[in-house]
Amino acid sequence: MTIESSAASSVLLERVGRLARITLNRPHRRNSFDLAMLARFEDVLHEVGRDPEVEVLVLTGAGSAFCAGTDLDELATLDAATTMHVQRRTAELVERWYRMEQTTVTAFNGPAIGSGAVLGLAADLRVAADRCFFTFPEVTFGIPLTWSGMAILADLAGADRAKRWLLLGDRIDPAEMVRLDLVTAAVPADELGAACDSIVERLLAVSPVGRSMTKRAARLAGPRFEATAHDSYLGALSVALRPAGPYPKGRKS
Repeated sequence: MTIESSAASSVLLERVGRLARITLNRPHRRNSFDLAMLARFEDVLHEVGRDPEVEVLVLTGAGSAFCAGTDLDELATLDAATTMHVQRRTAELVERWYRMEQTTVTAFNGPAIGSGAVLGLAADLRVAADRCFFTFPEVTFGIPLTWSGMAILADLAGADRAKRWLLLGDRIDPAEMVRLDLVTAAVPADELGAACDSIVERLLAVSPVGRSMTKRAARLAGPRFEATAHDSYLGALSVALRPAGPYPKGRKS
Protein backbone atom coordinates (compact mmCIF):
# COMPACT_ATOMS: atom_id res chain seq x y z
CA MET A 1 0.00 0.00 0.00
CA THR A 2 1.38 3.42 -0.93
CA ILE A 3 1.61 6.29 1.55
CA GLU A 4 -1.19 8.15 -0.28
CA SER A 5 -3.58 5.20 -0.25
CA SER A 6 -2.74 4.47 3.38
CA ALA A 7 -3.57 8.05 4.34
CA ALA A 8 -6.86 7.91 2.44
CA SER A 9 -7.87 4.75 4.30
CA SER A 10 -6.97 6.16 7.73
CA VAL A 11 -10.33 7.97 7.89
CA LEU A 12 -13.22 6.30 6.10
CA LEU A 13 -16.28 8.17 4.87
CA GLU A 14 -19.54 6.43 3.98
CA ARG A 15 -22.74 8.20 2.95
CA VAL A 16 -26.14 6.55 3.39
CA GLY A 17 -28.87 8.96 2.36
CA ARG A 18 -28.94 11.87 4.78
CA LEU A 19 -26.37 10.19 7.05
CA ALA A 20 -22.58 10.14 6.76
CA ARG A 21 -20.45 7.78 8.83
CA ILE A 22 -16.83 8.72 9.58
CA THR A 23 -14.58 5.95 10.87
CA LEU A 24 -11.10 6.47 12.33
CA ASN A 25 -9.21 3.59 10.77
CA ARG A 26 -5.71 3.06 12.16
CA PRO A 27 -6.57 0.20 14.54
CA HIS A 28 -2.96 -0.99 14.66
CA ARG A 29 -2.15 2.38 16.33
CA ARG A 30 -5.40 2.54 18.32
CA ASN A 31 -6.61 5.11 15.78
CA SER A 32 -4.09 7.70 16.93
CA PHE A 33 -3.54 10.66 14.61
CA ASP A 34 -0.35 11.04 12.61
CA LEU A 35 0.09 13.91 10.14
CA ALA A 36 -1.37 11.98 7.22
CA MET A 37 -4.47 11.02 9.20
CA LEU A 38 -4.89 14.60 10.40
CA ALA A 39 -4.85 15.85 6.80
CA ARG A 40 -7.33 13.17 5.77
CA PHE A 41 -9.74 14.06 8.58
CA GLU A 42 -9.53 17.74 7.62
CA ASP A 43 -10.40 16.79 4.03
CA VAL A 44 -13.33 14.62 5.14
CA LEU A 45 -14.85 17.42 7.22
CA HIS A 46 -14.43 19.82 4.31
CA GLU A 47 -16.11 17.34 1.95
CA VAL A 48 -19.13 16.51 4.10
CA GLY A 49 -19.47 20.12 5.23
CA ARG A 50 -20.16 21.10 1.62
CA ASP A 51 -22.67 18.29 1.01
CA PRO A 52 -26.22 19.70 1.27
CA GLU A 53 -27.73 16.20 1.36
CA VAL A 54 -25.98 15.15 4.59
CA GLU A 55 -27.80 16.09 7.80
CA VAL A 56 -26.24 13.83 10.44
CA LEU A 57 -22.62 12.76 10.94
CA VAL A 58 -21.61 9.74 13.03
CA LEU A 59 -18.00 9.39 14.20
CA THR A 60 -16.60 6.09 15.47
CA GLY A 61 -13.39 4.06 15.47
CA ALA A 62 -12.28 0.80 13.90
CA GLY A 63 -11.14 -2.04 16.11
CA SER A 64 -11.23 -2.13 19.91
CA ALA A 65 -10.30 1.53 20.58
CA PHE A 66 -12.00 4.78 19.63
CA CYS A 67 -8.93 7.01 19.46
CA ALA A 68 -5.65 7.28 21.36
CA GLY A 69 -5.15 10.92 20.39
CA THR A 70 -1.84 12.00 18.88
CA ASP A 71 0.60 9.41 17.57
CA LEU A 72 3.36 10.01 20.10
CA ASP A 73 6.00 8.11 18.13
CA GLU A 74 5.63 10.65 15.33
CA LEU A 75 5.29 13.60 17.71
CA ALA A 76 8.67 12.77 19.27
CA THR A 77 10.33 13.25 15.85
CA LEU A 78 8.89 16.71 15.04
CA ASP A 79 10.80 19.94 15.41
CA ALA A 80 9.36 22.91 17.34
CA ALA A 81 8.03 24.76 14.28
CA THR A 82 6.26 21.69 12.92
CA THR A 83 4.88 20.87 16.36
CA MET A 84 3.38 24.35 16.69
CA HIS A 85 1.86 24.07 13.21
CA VAL A 86 0.30 20.70 14.06
CA GLN A 87 -1.00 21.93 17.42
CA ARG A 88 -2.74 24.83 15.70
CA ARG A 89 -4.34 22.51 13.15
CA THR A 90 -5.60 20.06 15.76
CA ALA A 91 -7.19 22.86 17.81
CA GLU A 92 -8.89 24.15 14.67
CA LEU A 93 -9.99 20.61 13.78
CA VAL A 94 -11.83 20.15 17.08
CA GLU A 95 -13.47 23.56 16.80
CA ARG A 96 -14.50 22.83 13.22
CA TRP A 97 -16.00 19.47 14.22
CA TYR A 98 -17.88 21.20 17.05
CA ARG A 99 -19.22 23.87 14.69
CA MET A 100 -20.34 21.58 11.84
CA GLU A 101 -23.76 22.59 10.53
CA GLN A 102 -24.87 18.97 10.52
CA THR A 103 -25.85 17.28 13.79
CA THR A 104 -22.89 15.21 15.02
CA VAL A 105 -22.94 11.96 16.98
CA THR A 106 -19.97 10.09 18.45
CA ALA A 107 -20.18 6.33 18.99
CA PHE A 108 -17.31 5.56 21.38
CA ASN A 109 -16.58 1.95 20.46
CA GLY A 110 -13.69 1.67 22.93
CA PRO A 111 -11.19 3.64 25.03
CA ALA A 112 -10.71 7.31 24.15
CA ILE A 113 -7.42 8.72 25.39
CA GLY A 114 -6.44 12.37 25.81
CA SER A 115 -7.09 14.38 22.69
CA GLY A 116 -8.94 11.39 21.22
CA ALA A 117 -11.54 11.77 23.96
CA VAL A 118 -11.68 15.52 23.29
CA LEU A 119 -12.49 14.98 19.62
CA GLY A 120 -15.30 12.55 20.41
CA LEU A 121 -16.71 14.73 23.18
CA ALA A 122 -16.94 17.71 20.84
CA ALA A 123 -19.92 16.07 19.09
CA ASP A 124 -23.50 17.16 19.77
CA LEU A 125 -24.58 13.75 21.08
CA ARG A 126 -22.52 10.83 22.34
CA VAL A 127 -23.07 7.16 23.15
CA ALA A 128 -20.49 4.64 24.35
CA ALA A 129 -19.79 0.94 24.51
CA ASP A 130 -19.41 -0.26 28.09
CA ARG A 131 -15.77 -1.14 27.40
CA CYS A 132 -15.02 2.52 26.77
CA PHE A 133 -13.24 4.78 29.24
CA PHE A 134 -11.69 8.24 29.11
CA THR A 135 -8.33 9.23 30.52
CA PHE A 136 -6.01 12.19 30.00
CA PRO A 137 -2.36 11.17 30.53
CA GLU A 138 -0.71 14.23 28.96
CA VAL A 139 0.62 15.67 32.22
CA THR A 140 2.43 12.38 32.92
CA PHE A 141 4.25 12.93 29.61
CA GLY A 142 5.27 16.46 30.63
CA ILE A 143 2.92 18.15 28.15
CA PRO A 144 -0.50 19.83 28.45
CA LEU A 145 -3.72 18.66 26.86
CA THR A 146 -4.15 20.64 23.64
CA TRP A 147 -6.65 20.09 20.78
CA SER A 148 -8.86 22.77 22.48
CA GLY A 149 -9.28 20.15 25.19
CA MET A 150 -9.78 22.41 28.19
CA ALA A 151 -12.47 24.39 26.36
CA ILE A 152 -14.44 21.21 25.60
CA LEU A 153 -13.98 19.57 29.01
CA ALA A 154 -14.78 22.72 30.97
CA ASP A 155 -17.94 23.21 28.91
CA LEU A 156 -19.15 19.68 29.57
CA ALA A 157 -17.96 19.01 33.11
CA GLY A 158 -16.77 22.30 34.64
CA ALA A 159 -13.26 23.75 34.76
CA ASP A 160 -12.44 22.48 38.25
CA ARG A 161 -13.37 18.87 37.50
CA ALA A 162 -11.55 19.03 34.14
CA LYS A 163 -8.43 20.35 35.85
CA ARG A 164 -8.53 17.46 38.33
CA TRP A 165 -8.88 14.92 35.53
CA LEU A 166 -5.84 16.36 33.77
CA LEU A 167 -3.60 16.82 36.83
CA LEU A 168 -4.32 13.39 38.31
CA GLY A 169 -4.84 11.45 35.10
CA ASP A 170 -8.15 10.14 36.41
CA ARG A 171 -9.87 7.34 34.54
CA ILE A 172 -13.53 8.03 33.78
CA ASP A 173 -15.50 4.80 33.55
CA PRO A 174 -18.82 4.29 31.74
CA ALA A 175 -20.99 4.79 34.83
CA GLU A 176 -19.32 8.14 35.49
CA MET A 177 -19.70 9.13 31.84
CA VAL A 178 -23.46 8.58 32.07
CA ARG A 179 -23.77 10.26 35.47
CA LEU A 180 -22.03 13.39 34.19
CA ASP A 181 -23.98 13.35 30.89
CA LEU A 182 -20.78 12.95 28.90
CA VAL A 183 -22.67 10.23 27.01
CA THR A 184 -26.39 9.50 26.77
CA ALA A 185 -25.87 5.79 27.45
CA ALA A 186 -23.22 3.11 27.88
CA VAL A 187 -24.28 -0.15 26.26
CA PRO A 188 -22.70 -3.56 25.54
CA ALA A 189 -20.31 -3.29 22.60
CA ASP A 190 -22.50 -5.44 20.38
CA GLU A 191 -25.43 -3.07 20.99
CA LEU A 192 -23.57 0.15 20.20
CA GLY A 193 -24.58 0.20 16.55
CA ALA A 194 -28.26 -0.19 17.39
CA ALA A 195 -28.07 2.49 20.09
CA CYS A 196 -26.41 4.90 17.66
CA ASP A 197 -28.95 4.06 14.92
CA SER A 198 -31.78 4.85 17.33
CA ILE A 199 -30.34 8.32 17.99
CA VAL A 200 -29.87 8.91 14.26
CA GLU A 201 -33.47 7.90 13.50
CA ARG A 202 -34.78 10.34 16.09
CA LEU A 203 -32.64 13.13 14.67
CA LEU A 204 -33.65 12.52 11.06
CA ALA A 205 -37.32 12.48 12.07
CA VAL A 206 -37.26 16.17 13.00
CA SER A 207 -36.61 19.37 11.06
CA PRO A 208 -32.99 19.87 9.95
CA VAL A 209 -33.53 23.63 10.19
CA GLY A 210 -34.63 23.29 13.80
CA ARG A 211 -31.58 21.20 14.62
CA SER A 212 -29.20 23.60 12.89
CA MET A 213 -30.68 26.67 14.56
CA THR A 214 -30.52 24.95 17.95
CA LYS A 215 -26.82 24.30 17.41
CA ARG A 216 -26.25 27.92 16.47
CA ALA A 217 -28.04 29.12 19.61
CA ALA A 218 -26.03 26.73 21.79
CA ARG A 219 -22.75 28.14 20.48
CA LEU A 220 -23.39 31.34 22.41
CA ALA A 221 -23.08 29.38 25.65
CA GLY A 222 -20.65 26.76 24.37
CA PRO A 223 -16.90 26.19 24.73
CA ARG A 224 -14.71 29.29 25.02
CA PHE A 225 -12.33 28.40 22.20
CA GLU A 226 -10.71 31.83 22.42
CA ALA A 227 -9.50 30.88 25.92
CA THR A 228 -7.44 28.04 24.44
CA ALA A 229 -6.13 29.92 21.41
CA HIS A 230 -2.65 29.79 22.93
CA ASP A 231 -2.69 25.95 23.07
CA SER A 232 -0.40 25.61 20.06
CA TYR A 233 2.32 27.69 21.73
CA LEU A 234 2.07 25.88 25.06
CA GLY A 235 2.04 22.50 23.37
CA ALA A 236 5.05 23.23 21.19
CA LEU A 237 6.99 24.72 24.10
CA SER A 238 6.22 21.76 26.35
CA VAL A 239 7.27 19.25 23.69
CA ALA A 240 10.52 21.20 23.16
CA LEU A 241 11.29 21.35 26.90
CA ARG A 242 10.56 17.73 27.80
CA PRO A 243 13.54 15.33 27.96
CA ALA A 244 14.60 14.00 24.57
CA GLY A 245 13.55 10.54 23.51
CA PRO A 246 10.37 8.54 23.02
CA TYR A 247 7.21 8.94 25.06
CA PRO A 248 6.27 6.19 27.53
CA LYS A 249 5.04 3.07 25.78
CA GLY A 250 1.54 1.73 26.15
CA ARG A 251 -0.18 5.11 26.49
CA LYS A 252 -1.17 7.70 23.93
CA SER A 253 -2.22 11.33 24.31
